[in-house]
Amino acid sequence: MPNYALLVEYDGNDFYGWQKQKELPTVQASIESALSIILRKNPASRLSVAGRTDTGVHALGMVCNFKTEYPIPNFHKLLVSINALTPKGVSVKNAMEVPPEFHSRFSCTGREYIYKIYYSKYESSFVEGRAFWEKHHVDWDYVENQLQNLIGEKDFRSLTKAKSMAGKRAVREIFDIRLERLTPDWIQIRIRANGFMHNMVRITVGTLLDIGKGRWKSRSIGSILEEKNRSTAGITLPPDGLYFVRAYYEDYPEIHELYKITLP
Repeated sequence: MPNYALLVEYDGNDFYGWQKQKELPTVQASIESALSIILRKNPASRLSVAGRTDTGVHALGMVCNFKTEYPIPNFHKLLVSINALTPKGVSVKNAMEVPPEFHSRFSCTGREYIYKIYYSKYESSFVEGRAFWEKHHVDWDYVENQLQNLIGEKDFRSLTKAKSMAGKRAVREIFDIRLERLTPDWIQIRIRANGFMHNMVRITVGTLLDIGKGRWKSRSIGSILEEKNRSTAGITLPPDGLYFVRAYYEDYPEIHELYKITLP
């Protein structure tokens, strides 16, 4: 069966996450509904996805895939049709045929997120639902010095939701994490890893902010990791500032052509 990958962008404020839920609007349900209309004589299998984001989390470049019984001859027509049939807040940006064995989740070798922070004493009209507003002083240089302690394969149990990890392995590998100062008021933390656990990015960034605000004098992000206890870490930031940026596929380099969006 032909296998197709889609590049999807969505506003998390409009959905209850990616994964289909009964009687609740989700990204998966909206795209699958559109495909069922477009491919009515060519049924599509259920969408697989690189990362199943929670309610309120956004995506700039999510990869998903589906299989059909017959080939799709015109990708431009497919994209126009999907976007006409999906609700506000979700856009399919590109499509391509991929090898039959490709699976957007299980073939994925890296996932990248950013967390956006509005850093100011004063309110902004562009923050709600889009970023976390940090009103208090943060020592960003100190935060930046902490980041190296997160890189590598480590047990991140301290930095993930405790209930979701009970009895499970909590080892992941962070390939890269950096603090990006876009303007004096806008900061983002970019993080790429082989995988993330529930709330891992939101807790990691929340802990870094607590450290930067001087919550602990004698503890670092490294010592918090060593304790392997969620209660020793910082707050869980809201989903507003979290964006899925990109999925990586070492064995399928052609997938990255999806991110090279061109006009028809």
